[in-house]
Amino acid sequence: MEPILEVRNLNKFYKNKQVLKNISMKVFKGDIYGFIGPNGAGKTTTIKSILGLVRPSSGKIYIEGRDIVKDKYKNPGDIGAVIDYPSFYNNLSAFRNLKLYANVLDIRGDRIMEVLNMVHLQEYKDRKVSNYSMGMRQRLAVARAFLSKPEIVILDEPTNGLDPEGVRDIRNLIKRLSEDEKVTFMYCSHILNEVQNLCSRVAVINKGSILAEGCVDELLNADRERYSIFTGEAEKLKKVLNGYCLEMHDIEGGVSIEINRGDFKLINKVMAEENVEINDIVKKSISLEEYFMEEVGYCGYDKK
Repeated sequence: MEPILEVRNLNKFYKNKQVLKNISMKVFKGDIYGFIGPNGAGKTTTIKSILGLVRPSSGKIYIEGRDIVKDKYKNPGDIGAVIDYPSFYNNLSAFRNLKLYANVLDIRGDRIMEVLNMVHLQEYKDRKVSNYSMGMRQRLAVARAFLSKPEIVILDEPTNGLDPEGVRDIRNLIKRLSEDEKVTFMYCSHILNEVQNLCSRVAVINKGSILAEGCVDELLNADRERYSIFTGEAEKLKKVLNGYCLEMHDIEGGVSIEINRGDFKLINKVMAEENVEINDIVKKSISLEEYFMEEVGYCGYDKK
């Protein structure tokens, strides 16, 4: 399958400082693609390069096979975006705000009501934006991003400042638009649980370099497994399994172990041979947050 968006060997220098280092990534049609990394990792510079707001020092950016850097970003309607805090004319209604934007892009007027319906703001189209809640402003920003019928929509921290209900609404909106409008999303967020629950594929960036890219499930289960083993003989179990595990620590009622993928048959055989009395064994999933911390080694990330 050919990617709808491909970034190939992207580099960016500001004077003598290199902020992007051979960035390569592939986003496929229908993806909700998570793009995560700590502050200053290069996420925003990468996104702005894709949008044409920053010109890369070298590298290629392709949308449906077309080199948009070489074409000097001639078709901005291919990509919609919500970046930073959404800015509107507060003294104008939602409809008037979108009308101004549609006029700039030479978009027909009936498209405005279509996008307002998409984000369920049609009933509030005549309300001044100054009277919109933060969640409503975010939905209006998504509507604005959809005006040009883009193939890809980039959302940079779309849930910042939202309460739990607002976060849920944005998550459900992205899922619905992905299915109904067949639009590909690139989703940047500090809330790793949201990324794990929402995204099909993900890239991890740190210090200007891509550390990992792939399907979320494959990344989290690539080379290791975690089990909780419940037993009344925890000390004996630890002695028996010493040397067989990557990690091992006490938990209530037993021991937690982390092993190389495929090694559990050996672990089970060793426990049986040593007659360790086992009450229960539970396979544990590895979260995106845990994966991220190990890849990046950064302890200040949001744990919401």
